[in-house]
Amino acid sequence: MLHEERARWVADEQWHPRQQGKFLPDGRYELHIPYASETELVMDILKHGAAVEVIAPETLRQTILLNLQQAQEYYVTRNKHENRT
Repeated sequence: MLHEERARWVADEQWHPRQQGKFLPDGRYELHIPYASETELVMDILKHGAAVEVIAPETLRQTILLNLQQAQEYYVTRNKHENRT
């Protein structure tokens, strides 16, 4: 699910030949993408930051969550380290 501010760009992108997408009444864009390996898909999803939410499958949702948590930890840890010097 892509939030309104990214919906118009993503609606014009082709991530997979069999993808299916539609605009919702609230301006968000719902995109269904078949995939075999999540590696490239995860990178494509993460580039949209907080403007995207994976609804399903739960395994992909958890992978995105883990990546975001790791990024946050990196920034927090790095910030703490830089403030000590």
